[in-house]
Amino acid sequence: MGMDIYSGTLTRYYSRNWKNITQQLAEENGQKCVVTDGCGNEIKPVEDPAEIEQIREAVSTWAENLTASLPTDKPMPIWDETTDKDYYTDKPDWEAYGALIMLQACQSLNCPLPEYVESGWNAYDEPVVKKAMSQKLANSLLSDTSIWLPIPEKSIFTAPLPTGDEVTISTVELLKQELEELNRQMWQADEATILSWRNDKYYVPAKHPEPKLILGFIRRPNKTQKERYRTEDLAQCAYSMLYQAVRFATEQQLPILLDY
Repeated sequence: MGMDIYSGTLTRYYSRNWKNITQQLAEENGQKCVVTDGCGNEIKPVEDPAEIEQIREAVSTWAENLTASLPTDKPMPIWDETTDKDYYTDKPDWEAYGALIMLQACQSLNCPLPEYVESGWNAYDEPVVKKAMSQKLANSLLSDTSIWLPIPEKSIFTAPLPTGDEVTISTVELLKQELEELNRQMWQADEATILSWRNDKYYVPAKHPEPKLILGFIRRPNKTQKERYRTEDLAQCAYSMLYQAVRFATEQQLPILLDY
């Protein structure tokens, strides 16, 4: 199962009136890309205006109730759920997003970042990630956050989505702060450099070591050996995508969520 970043109205998201990067690239090349659910059924966009309006009303009611329940002295304004607003999306997939999570965990615990990860790896199985997450740090990247809301708060809490699924929710303001701090600690990169990470370091496999002579014989590489990626390269790739999502969400005052 892949993973996408989406920033836009939740009405557009839940009515499936958006296309991920894979769909967009397929269409540009004259190909068809079908999105399916866990049962293999095609997921089609909602076209009925009345049904879309029902989704918008449900989302708006959810947002109003959620923001009203937050422990703050000021009333929290909700964002505009107009369905024709533009959106941002990209696909870090789990390897790159996991590399960013592990980078944040290593920085939080002052541990060295492993140089490589393999394709198909799971960051949440890594001891350093488990340890960082168990410490309940005030960090949305280490809190298994599913959605960041465009409200003037820096908080993390658990609440149901409009679908009823209980998830960890944070805010765009907090994610922005976390990314800025990670950049300050690691790279001090300017915006042009950050944007280049998306294009230059997107899942470029690292080369496996060349076969070596052992007692006069060549040791053949394992044919089942998985592709390896430089962990920091993958982390920078995911960082660039989230950076752009935060910039878009901040300018447009819209949520960011992970789709998988």
